[in-house]
Amino acid sequence: MRIKLRQVEGFLAAADSLSFSRAAERIGMTQPAFSQLIRDLEAALDVKLFDRSTRRVRITDVGMQLREQMRRGLLEIDNACNNARAITRLKQGQLSLAVLPSLALGLVNDALASFHDSYPEVQLRLREARTPHIAGLLRNYEVDLAVCSRLDANESLLLEHLFDDELVAVLPRGHALSRRRVLQWRQIADEPLIGLQAQADLIRDGFAQNGIDKQAAHEVLNTVTALSMARAGFGVTIVPVIALPELNLRGLVHRPLRGPRPMREICLCRHVDHALSPAAERFRQMLRDMSWRKAGILGDS
Repeated sequence: MRIKLRQVEGFLAAADSLSFSRAAERIGMTQPAFSQLIRDLEAALDVKLFDRSTRRVRITDVGMQLREQMRRGLLEIDNACNNARAITRLKQGQLSLAVLPSLALGLVNDALASFHDSYPEVQLRLREARTPHIAGLLRNYEVDLAVCSRLDANESLLLEHLFDDELVAVLPRGHALSRRRVLQWRQIADEPLIGLQAQADLIRDGFAQNGIDKQAAHEVLNTVTALSMARAGFGVTIVPVIALPELNLRGLVHRPLRGPRPMREICLCRHVDHALSPAAERFRQMLRDMSWRKAGILGDS
């Protein structure tokens, strides 16, 4: 048994007006076509909904019962359609985002704040995570989008380049090397290294390209910890330049590294089978625009 929405609308129009002619006019049908619509509905339900004569239309007891149930059902459909339109207009909905810690405190936070100011009814959910964990969140459909370093090639994920982020050496202001405007990897080879776990591969490659097998004296997870240890004189650390404007650099200086210049590619990622919601698509556009506007800080995009 398949009941059409048009039949429900026609039945409710007739039940309210108790006139097939007025009901037909209300939903834009001819009266003969409307009468056939009601007969088809009664046949599909195998029940009589109206007693009809040449003078009047009377709704049956069964029709009275169905009227209230169908009215509630039609209201639910209207509400669902209104909700869908609200989501499209970003008047409601949600956005879930995974992001690297070094990106969350600057660029992404600024983009989220701007998004929230523009679309306050959309619920935001941020999950800070390392790159390997982010890949799992995307594959399990736990987040809509992720902002992270380039992931390993994977057919289930789509990667969109945002910008290239440089790593720089950070050391105490009074350090002998702080007088240099640019540092070479070999110049910090004998310095104790405060290694950030998230950047370990890039840092290891930088030393390796200079024939240096360098092990970190200290390994930390948090950029704030790395900077605090450098300030206290425990050694030199190497951190993403994008994070520096949001951090306390009191007593510290940062210098670019060359030979090679350490760069990490920052991407916007999503699952290939996950169609972006209107909220996620709008945030994606805002983040890209903000990345381009900050190109002088972030590198080329």
